[in-house]
Amino acid sequence: MKSLLLTLTLLLSLVSAASAQKKDKHAEMPGSEDVSEARVADLTRQMCNQLHLNEAQYIRLRAANRIKLARLDEIQWQYKDNAQQQHAKIAELEAQYEAECSRILTPSQLSVYRDQQQHDSVPQPASNEGGIG
Repeated sequence: MKSLLLTLTLLLSLVSAASAQKKDKHAEMPGSEDVSEARVADLTRQMCNQLHLNEAQYIRLRAANRIKLARLDEIQWQYKDNAQQQHAKIAELEAQYEAECSRILTPSQLSVYRDQQQHDSVPQPASNEGGIG
C-alpha cells in the first residue's frame, strides 16, 4: 500500500513538473505552438474567393496557410531584434509558400495569385488632394 501511494505521489510530481516546463516554453515563445484558426480560415477563404478553388485545393491550401502563418509568427519572434535577417527569412518563407502554391493551384489560378500579390506589394502613391504642397 505504501509503495502504491509513493509511486502515485512520484508520478503526480513528475506530471506537475512537466506541465510547469511546458507553460514556461509557451511563455518564452508566445503564439508559437498554435496559429489562430480564424486567421487561417480568413486567409484561405479570401484566397478561395479570389482564385475559385475546388474543395481539394481549399484543404491543401488551408494546411499550407497554417504552416505559413505559424512559421511567420516564429520568424517575427525569433528575429525581432534583427530586421534585416527577419526580412530575409520572411522572403525565404514566401518563396517556399509560393512553391507550395504552384503545386496546389492551376496555372491560371497561380497567375491570378501572382497578380494579386504584386498589386498588394506595390505602394499606392500619396495623394496631395486637400493638402498643402
